[in-house]
Amino acid sequence: MILPARRRPLHIILAASTVLCAAALVFSAIRTYQELHAQRAVFLRSRVAALAAHLETIPPSVPESQWQQILAEEEDALTGLAILDRPSSPAALAPLWDGRELFRTESLSAPVPTLRAYVPFHHGPGLHIARIDIAESAADFLVEHARHHLWFVALGGLLIVGLTVLTVRNADRAALAERRQLKLQHLATLGEMSASLAHEIRNPLGTIKGFAQLLAEKLNGAHAALVTPILSETTRLEDLVKDLLLYGRPTLPNFQSVHTTNIEATLRQHAQHLIDSPTLHFETTVHPFSLDTDPQLLEQLLLNLLRNAIDAVRPQPAGHVNLEITATAECAILRILDNGPGLSEEARRRLFEPFYTSKASGTGLGLSISRKLAESLGGHLTLDPRPTGGLSAEILLPLHRNA
Repeated sequence: MILPARRRPLHIILAASTVLCAAALVFSAIRTYQELHAQRAVFLRSRVAALAAHLETIPPSVPESQWQQILAEEEDALTGLAILDRPSSPAALAPLWDGRELFRTESLSAPVPTLRAYVPFHHGPGLHIARIDIAESAADFLVEHARHHLWFVALGGLLIVGLTVLTVRNADRAALAERRQLKLQHLATLGEMSASLAHEIRNPLGTIKGFAQLLAEKLNGAHAALVTPILSETTRLEDLVKDLLLYGRPTLPNFQSVHTTNIEATLRQHAQHLIDSPTLHFETTVHPFSLDTDPQLLEQLLLNLLRNAIDAVRPQPAGHVNLEITATAECAILRILDNGPGLSEEARRRLFEPFYTSKASGTGLGLSISRKLAESLGGHLTLDPRPTGGLSAEILLPLHRNA
């Protein structure tokens, strides 16, 4: 079930209605149980009153020691009976002796839940108080079904809520997957169009550059300077075409054994050309080992990341860019570290989005191409902020092609 974004308010209303219905059922079951529980107390008190009335009908000739047995024949839940006289009764029962209270009850929890009642009654010429104990289980039949009903409704309500939450989450995930799929299709179409457009531009652009170079050789002095912008702009357009072709039609890798010392030497050469300030420093920490990879694609990948790192630290008073190459038992780890400002929140959200860039110039394809290059080499690329500030671009590549 995939819910479009425009149907989300209705989706939320239906989910909320389901939860409210479940809550209403549980609330109704609780109210029913509470009302029956109150009737349970009324029932026990009525049984106590019936026993007290029975005490007044016992003949005077029957000894007091047999009264509990007589009442027990009428009430199976009777657990205790004591007859109190005024001299021997606690002072707290004075309102019962004086007629200010008709009866008094209390609940006992041990050894079993028991209702204890103090009820005045007349037997013979005098007034007595009967302490009657009745097991509360005698009234369980009133609430037993309500208790079971409450449990079933509560469990059913929890199940409904759980299923609703699960349905909402699955619907959200399905909608997110659909949006991602549509985005991937859009990017794939965009990549194909970019590659086709770049291919059509490359040939005439080469012609323009070639004739501009010939014209620069023929002209002298101030006239030759007029051709310089043509050459610089065609070079920039060539880089754009190259990026578009790499993004739209990535090159198949040609795997071969490459030593890390060669990787380090190549990147040092690029760094020398890119670093244009004495305040920028490039350092390397490289462990010597070999890995199976495509040296040209890996060079392009590292060069993209190196450019980004140098651009990030260029405004810094003391910019540092480090290349680290280490290995585990199965993979090579290549990191380019910088002490630049890191990534903004928006840049982090749109990190590998094509054509997005925070620079004043550029195509915004560098990181997208870098990730594709890493994936074509059998690895993956991640960018994370460093605890000390700056950014860490990490490439994980298998040491061997069959790894």
